[in-house]
Amino acid sequence: MRLPESSATERPTLSRFSRIVARNSAFGMAAHMTIKVVSFIFTVLVIRRLGAEVYGQYAAVLAFGAVFVFFADLGLSPYTVRQVARLRDRPDGKEEIEKLFGSVLALRFLLSLGAAVAIISTAWLTGRPTEMIIGVALGTIGLVIYSAQGAAEAILAGHERIDIAAGAQVAHQLTFVALGTLALLFATGYYGLIFANLAGIVLMTILCWQGVRRLGVRPAMPIPSWWLPLLRASIPFGIIGFTLGLSYKFDTILLNIYAGDVVTGYYNSAYNLIFSVLVISNVVNTALYPSLARQSVTHPETLPAIHERMLRYLLMIALPIAFGGWALAPEIIGFLYGGKYAGAVLPLSILIWVAPFMFVTEFLGYVIVVSGAERRVAWAITVSTTINVALNALLIPIYGVTAAALLTVLTEAVLLSQYAWVLRARLRHVNWSYALWRPVLAAATMGVVVYLMRALYLPLDVLIGAVIYLGLLLALGVVGRPEFELVLGLRRRQAN
Repeated sequence: MRLPESSATERPTLSRFSRIVARNSAFGMAAHMTIKVVSFIFTVLVIRRLGAEVYGQYAAVLAFGAVFVFFADLGLSPYTVRQVARLRDRPDGKEEIEKLFGSVLALRFLLSLGAAVAIISTAWLTGRPTEMIIGVALGTIGLVIYSAQGAAEAILAGHERIDIAAGAQVAHQLTFVALGTLALLFATGYYGLIFANLAGIVLMTILCWQGVRRLGVRPAMPIPSWWLPLLRASIPFGIIGFTLGLSYKFDTILLNIYAGDVVTGYYNSAYNLIFSVLVISNVVNTALYPSLARQSVTHPETLPAIHERMLRYLLMIALPIAFGGWALAPEIIGFLYGGKYAGAVLPLSILIWVAPFMFVTEFLGYVIVVSGAERRVAWAITVSTTINVALNALLIPIYGVTAAALLTVLTEAVLLSQYAWVLRARLRHVNWSYALWRPVLAAATMGVVVYLMRALYLPLDVLIGAVIYLGLLLALGVVGRPEFELVLGLRRRQAN
């Protein structure tokens, strides 16, 4: 089999690149913010309703699935996105994309069946309760459905139609919340939540497939001779996905085994807040990835300026989250979950510092992947995850939730240091005064102020902190005319 090669017949201008990314970011941000606002409220309701013990077991069920989901994809999704983005402009691009689509679809279905067996077997071999094993088994049904949804979503992303996939995700989350609320009202436990999620996955799959059909793309008959070369090409992406999933969820599994359901519930109620804010980074980077993949072939001279600006914007957003979250951790937990979740304050005050690292590492990882060096990303994540798993296995049985939280931050710092080394030549030209140090000064000052005012009503604290931080960014020159022109330009495009 000859895997598709990258080529292009157009050279999109930087303005067109910005327009595409803005469209995907706008739709993606609106969709994901809708998802997050709705799901965040619902998650708070779930945590309050289930209690720390039952929620801890539910989080452990989800963690088992997250660790082994790698086997259902093996990196085929991000590889497909990159290849579709590169193939689109070839004369025979549509035909090649349809062949790729059909082969990836069949291969993912087979892999998902194998992953389902591995997940259920692991839950049984680790001595999980029967109730939890049944929950894990029910969750694997969604894994099989995701094989079809994921293949279709990769085709949409490769065509830079993330807006369609984002709309499907909104539909999924709204379905999950609506049916999950009924499940909570009728006291069905977390089984009801699992069935609600399955219904949302089915709807999301249907919507993604309709979007692909509107693009005029149909999966060709699978070509089994392509499967092994596809796996060889995608395995670096798969290693990235597996090791990330392992580093994010292995601590939850160990906590559940050594510390019990209640501590697992405290830890994951805090961890859930971290992943809620990471949607900002994820939406922007997801929108950038297919566009950067295409731009790296057709217009590579624009990439350094894009890299520097993105680093500055991501750090501008992440740093106040870290400083403010640390200063107000007790107030945040009490406001959202109530006094019975006081055990989540310590994990949150530690975990919140991982946000700036995650914002930056996700972006730098995409920069390396776009350059075609995904094996270096895979190696870096493997190193950091190996450290994470080894130290978690050693320290969680002794120090419990504190070790889990500290090691999460350490793991991301190790990953960032490796990415920075790989990209050292490019990062040397970044103006770090504006990209990092001035935002740090503004965020730290804001953090001190809100800490001193923490006795106020939490929403008022957040509002005061936001005003102070924005004012300091303006005073320090981090935000200026280019940012205002960008916002005005986006508003004009939306008006047109």
